[in-house]
Amino acid sequence: MRTEDWKFADEILLKVSRTFALNINVLAGEPRDAILLAYLYMRIADTIEDDPDMKASEKEVLLGKFAAIFEVEEAGAVSKLSDFLASIPEAWRVSDDFYHVLVRNSYRVVPLLCELSEPVVLATREAVCEMCAGMAKFALRQEESLAGGWFMLETVGDLEEYCYYVAGLVGRFLSKVFYEAVPGLGGEAFARMKQLDLSFGLALQITNIVKDVREDATRKVCFVPNELCRQHGFANSSELFAEGADPEARAAAVHELCARTWAHVADGVEYTLLIPRRQARIRLFCLWPLMMAAENLRKLGDCKAIFESEGKVKITRADVKRILRTTSFHFYSDSWIRKTFAELAK
Repeated sequence: MRTEDWKFADEILLKVSRTFALNINVLAGEPRDAILLAYLYMRIADTIEDDPDMKASEKEVLLGKFAAIFEVEEAGAVSKLSDFLASIPEAWRVSDDFYHVLVRNSYRVVPLLCELSEPVVLATREAVCEMCAGMAKFALRQEESLAGGWFMLETVGDLEEYCYYVAGLVGRFLSKVFYEAVPGLGGEAFARMKQLDLSFGLALQITNIVKDVREDATRKVCFVPNELCRQHGFANSSELFAEGADPEARAAAVHELCARTWAHVADGVEYTLLIPRRQARIRLFCLWPLMMAAENLRKLGDCKAIFESEGKVKITRADVKRILRTTSFHFYSDSWIRKTFAELAK
């Protein structure tokens, strides 16, 4: 067992994650190890996709090289990993940025995957490869759109496709990990989980998108679909930020997206309740981010504050501590969970 490399994985997680490290560290055993590694691999892909200096075609190549590591068996992965590391930007090799530190140390975290069970290894490989392909696709699309002005999405379906690649497929991956970890989780319960797991990921991702609407606009990016904006009198989503835009209408357009997100939160709650009560750690892993998403949506309210507040509208550290405390007391109670989310949704 690569003890020092696992130690590095634990330490870098705390550097590249804000709150999700809390969720991962409440887990134990193989579920924790599997989700830790998958998170780090996906963070590597996300670091490439988010790089402001790299051309989309370069991102496509680098994402492809990273995915190639997971497309072959362990013996063949060594050369693929070397090829990937040889291709990262020179600046990343000396950067103090923790995301770049993670990327250049991928030779330490990638081999750890072979220590997990075969079904979990397969699920991880599939998720990472699919995410890389989706990120490359949207990086090219974003670059093409920005050449003409703004990056915008036409429909809610387009938004959910984008969110699938960065979060929805994570829900699918989690279901596979939980299936392997939880004795007796099968039959109707698991079939129902597979119907809901996309929503679990979408609820978290779209909440983050709504919180970041104004910040994204500074990069001429808007994920609020044009079809929702047209319902409130705008030709497209870029007009939400035009000088003189109707404050009521632009808030209503974003609020429309929030309303749809609440439906995903509700499905995420039902997904969580399918986890047996005795699986306290897994229930808390699911409950914490969902509760934080719901609290953030409640704080956004009618969404006027997104455009009027000087800072980003989001829950505080005190809110996070309260969520951790209360859910730790009530994770076993389906009725408490449903009641709490229903009250937040009001």
